[in-house]
Amino acid sequence: MSREHITTPQLISYAFLALPVAFAGFPLYILAPDFFATHYGVSLSLLGILLLAIRLLDAVQDPLIGWWIDRHRPSRVPLAGYAGAVLCLSVFGLFNIVYFTPAVWFSISMIAAVSAYSVLTIMLGASATLWTTDKFDQTRIAAAREIFGLLGLVIAVSAPSVLGRVAGPDTLYLWYAGILSLLMVLGVCFYARCNVHPNPARLAASVAAPWPYTTALKLPQQTRRLLAVYGLSMLASSIPAILVVFFVRDRLGAEDLLGAFLLLYFLAGVVAMPFWRTLSQRIGKYQAWVASNVLAVVTFIGALTVGAGDLWAYAAVCLASGLTLGADLILPPSLLADHTHTLGRRECAASDYSLLALIAKLSLALASAVALPLLDLAGFVPQAENSTRALIVLSATYALIPCLLKLAAAGLLYLFFIRSQPGDHHENHLSNLSARGTYHA
Repeated sequence: MSREHITTPQLISYAFLALPVAFAGFPLYILAPDFFATHYGVSLSLLGILLLAIRLLDAVQDPLIGWWIDRHRPSRVPLAGYAGAVLCLSVFGLFNIVYFTPAVWFSISMIAAVSAYSVLTIMLGASATLWTTDKFDQTRIAAAREIFGLLGLVIAVSAPSVLGRVAGPDTLYLWYAGILSLLMVLGVCFYARCNVHPNPARLAASVAAPWPYTTALKLPQQTRRLLAVYGLSMLASSIPAILVVFFVRDRLGAEDLLGAFLLLYFLAGVVAMPFWRTLSQRIGKYQAWVASNVLAVVTFIGALTVGAGDLWAYAAVCLASGLTLGADLILPPSLLADHTHTLGRRECAASDYSLLALIAKLSLALASAVALPLLDLAGFVPQAENSTRALIVLSATYALIPCLLKLAAAGLLYLFFIRSQPGDHHENHLSNLSARGTYHA
């Protein structure tokens, strides 16, 4: 691997593919449950069960996808093309046609879509890890990828309201699928031009034969701790993502402003991304991540107090909490890449990155399995008149539980990586392990 200069055009060519992937992810993880509940009458409890099963299946296959990429190292451009085509077709099918029953079609379309989504995200993450060994460049690459991902979300959030006026509600998602296909073609073409591995011979020499699957999943203690903290943080983010449509429409009474609120949140994340990259270089990646978790609690707890008509207050919550989004996006993959290199696990780059995807999806699965049935038990009904008790449960599930999880994540980061190993001792410790070629599993 190299420490040579990574140019801005290279970064753009690599990162642009994250834009259509994120554009596709928004309807999959945010809009689809509400779409099938309101258009086809699928109950929240059934949707929660289906989403749990789909995301558990998706999560289990992520390490297998990572291991397969490590083992076979397929040509990245054809792989991106195949996975991109499946993702586009699946999103089209999910929102525009129905075969069998709605619940069965929802399951089939979602499984195909999230599988293709996984291949693309794991391939992008593994490419970044193998691109360079420099820890600051890893943060720079992650920042570029996530900025384009957030831009994809910004476009995705804006698209339904814009297309609803231009194309009408009946053809809205047909146009959405068309825009996704165009962006995906552009993303694959850009990715084909990027020079992620400028010297294939040197790459082959530096990466030995892939390890067996069981070895790829045998992780050192510090990496396990990192993934545990990431899991808590992702669960805290997943619960509001699952419930935001219900909260804005049924709690605030502002369904027409859902896109504007999400746009404000993601734009704040884009704007703040360079700040978190700079802060991580100055005070350390773990310290910056702790700071972002604490700030997320301080800003997002305000959502617990907003009610019907409190639009400006909720907009302020979206803006302030969105500023912390960048840290959650760029710091975990950058830290994991540091572990992969310093512990001599370059043969398992895709397998290691796949664990981040696995944890993110397990978090979404757990969030769906807990939050949706909890609302059902409280008597909450989407797009209907709800009791005060049901709306209080909605607010508490949406805001209070995520804040408690974020506090727990910040505490574990401090205990695992800052208090026990102050300063740069942790990074030096990893470097020493790398030099010896050993680690404790």
